[in-house]
Amino acid sequence: MVSVSIVLGGCFGGDSAPSSSASRGTPTQPSEQPPAVVQTSIPRAQCRPGDQPETALQGQVPLAQRLAGFAGTHCNMDLVGQYEGEGTSWMHTSYKHCSYYGQAFAATAVTSPSVPRASLRRPGTVVMDVSNSAQPKDVGRLTSISMLDPWESLKVNVKRGLLAAVNGTSSGGGPEFDVYSIAADCTQPQLLYSGPLADDTVIGHEGEWAPDGLTYYGGDLNQGQYYAIDVSNPSAPAFITKFTPPVGVHGLSVSPDGTRGYVTLSGTARNEGNNTNGFAIYDFTPIAKRLPDPTPRLLAEVYWADGSVAQHTIPVKIGGRDHLITVDELGSDGVNAAASRIVTCGTDRLPFGIPRIFDVSDVNNIKLLSKLTLEINQPENCPEASQDTAGLALFGYDSHYCQVDNPEDAKVLACGYFNSGLRVFDISKPNAVREIAYFNPAMRPGQKGGSTFNVTGNCFGADWTSSQPRFVLDKNEIWFTSQCAGFQVVKIDPAVWPR
Repeated sequence: MVSVSIVLGGCFGGDSAPSSSASRGTPTQPSEQPPAVVQTSIPRAQCRPGDQPETALQGQVPLAQRLAGFAGTHCNMDLVGQYEGEGTSWMHTSYKHCSYYGQAFAATAVTSPSVPRASLRRPGTVVMDVSNSAQPKDVGRLTSISMLDPWESLKVNVKRGLLAAVNGTSSGGGPEFDVYSIAADCTQPQLLYSGPLADDTVIGHEGEWAPDGLTYYGGDLNQGQYYAIDVSNPSAPAFITKFTPPVGVHGLSVSPDGTRGYVTLSGTARNEGNNTNGFAIYDFTPIAKRLPDPTPRLLAEVYWADGSVAQHTIPVKIGGRDHLITVDELGSDGVNAAASRIVTCGTDRLPFGIPRIFDVSDVNNIKLLSKLTLEINQPENCPEASQDTAGLALFGYDSHYCQVDNPEDAKVLACGYFNSGLRVFDISKPNAVREIAYFNPAMRPGQKGGSTFNVTGNCFGADWTSSQPRFVLDKNEIWFTSQCAGFQVVKIDPAVWPR
């Protein structure tokens, strides 16, 4: 999640394109041919009798519904269980029958004392026992320094049963890193380490594990750098290295063998060219093998002109080929979206952030296959969408975090959108994606101390479904959080699953 001055004071890397401090190969530029990617919306899900489908554009919560009190919509998905609590912040992760989500650390969640917030009664990362999906239970809080506000860095490594986070920017940032063991009893995480890293200049915001659980990567938006932490001994993490990509940073992901890094280049789009928003592929072998010079090597960089503030990446195999799913957090005019969207509406560019699918099987010939655009994201609907989202701080009908059913054989993608809820897509044909289900939570107005909804935590209109979903395939469930409605379990109709 990018921050603006009202929230955190300039929290992403900016528009400039500094030279990379990482060893650089011969970067490639993206190819959209073949096939040509036509800017059209994804086909709508066909709902069941008895569902509560959207009545306007795909993904839209019209202003009239917001003012009347949004009652929620659902199509081919049903709510199984919910824990509202004090609201949620940006990230949710899970392990076995447990889930964990961050809360805003209300005392310092905004820099301006003039912005009122509800007090947070029980601060820290929430631990949920979801043994019974219909009755998820709040079983505790993690209150070590990084867990007070982990921002988007709260991540689980399933292989080793570890939960980790860096100190999120809204709680002061800094070099702190926390690691818990959740392998023995996920409802009772055991703190293994909480403290600063050897490099005391890095600032927390984003992060992700290498799949083997031996390395954790942080994203420092303030200073435009990524950094790697050796977690071979989770009780004594060791700083490895940091590197600066061509432009600003955000989230990242790592290949199954740990040797490829897919980092976001979080910047802006410019209608006249010189775009700074996209992703880069790095050779992470020097880090994964702990070589004497662990500087990663830049292999490729890709940019686009109709989105900004790239949020994160997901490397997956679809039909046996390597693909990369990227997600933008904002549309073509970036952090100035609210003020300049009227300009965007006249340029035929996307006004909101969307997910995209690339074929990355050949780093010298990267191909854009799909733009996952909802009807409400389409440029021609920009004026109507802008009316719906007037008064919101920065975010509207933007995407934020996604996840697939199986990274080794991905068929289904679930994505959280700031106003459009949880959307589920069939991606088995990555150049012909279709929507199969959605669930947009009902909004109950009120103050939520743990929520960062619209900066203040004052809930109204349509919720922000900003966290990463989790597929629980043996139950046909998806677990996720939205900032005002809290932790939720939904069941997807198996009849809509790709065959």
